[in-house]
Amino acid sequence: MKKVLVTGASSFIAKHCLSELILSGYKTKGTLRSITKADQIKKDLEHHLEQSIDIEFSQADLCSDNGWDHAVEGCDIVMHVASPFTFKQPKDENDMILPAKEGTLRVLNAAKRAAVHRIIITSSNAAIWFGNFDIKEYNETNWTNINHNLIDPYTKSKTMAENAAWDFVQKNEEMQLTTINPVAVWGPGIGDHLHATSLTYFKMIMKNEIPGVPRMKIPIVDVRDVAKMHVKSLETEAAIGKRFLLSEKEYWFLDIANELRFLGYNTPKRQIPNFMVKLMSIFDETMKPSIPYLGFDYRLITDQAKEILGFNPIDHNKTLKDTAEYIDSF
Repeated sequence: MKKVLVTGASSFIAKHCLSELILSGYKTKGTLRSITKADQIKKDLEHHLEQSIDIEFSQADLCSDNGWDHAVEGCDIVMHVASPFTFKQPKDENDMILPAKEGTLRVLNAAKRAAVHRIIITSSNAAIWFGNFDIKEYNETNWTNINHNLIDPYTKSKTMAENAAWDFVQKNEEMQLTTINPVAVWGPGIGDHLHATSLTYFKMIMKNEIPGVPRMKIPIVDVRDVAKMHVKSLETEAAIGKRFLLSEKEYWFLDIANELRFLGYNTPKRQIPNFMVKLMSIFDETMKPSIPYLGFDYRLITDQAKEILGFNPIDHNKTLKDTAEYIDSF
């Protein structure tokens, strides 16, 4: 039975990956910045799976070399899910870029030293399409333009981290890399993830905590599909050396708000004009990354994931319903 190391084991996506791995018969190990979270994560997974589980934890931080050799020890596969993110924009973009890029290289180097060659990395749609606004359809062949003057630190960090990973495996041919590039990830959490980045804006719309929604498209994918594709990719030889864009479809925020209202939630009914969003961003820095997306219509092509991994996404209606019910449960 193969053992898989999942980095950032306390995260929204990572817990689902651990759950899917356990259901698929793998031994699991997770890294945590603080080992004090271990008991709660195990309890959350056992409650979700309705069974007792055997899982190991190891303390390691993307910003430090300490702990990574011990974390990888005894594992056959590394699933690198951990990545820094904050809504608040850092004063220095390197505060986000360096942990993402150097943290990824720490994980890869530790894997190489332990002769663990199969690597799955959770990247992002952020590494695929930003800054290429002259085209309207995107797939895995596209790369974000990190030199675009409006790029935000998170988008830049994800792009540079994934680039660094591909550069690493090009120099170390024994390494077998796959990257998973999901869009906005929604769906029910395992345990308390109300403060997860991907659920924060959903909650704001669902609870009518904002005066309106921007005229902006958001592509969405269910966290359960994201986890399944992580596991499927490590079991599929044809996935080696490839990136996989995961998206159910793209929707205007107003359409999302309307669908949630149909489910009985008091959501915003109006769309905020573009000029107002730009004005508000002067006073609220968390809105600045949204500016380039205002009014931009585009399409994401996920044929590669469908053909190689059998990606058959959960319908967005179910994702919205299940996410809302999950948030309501707290």
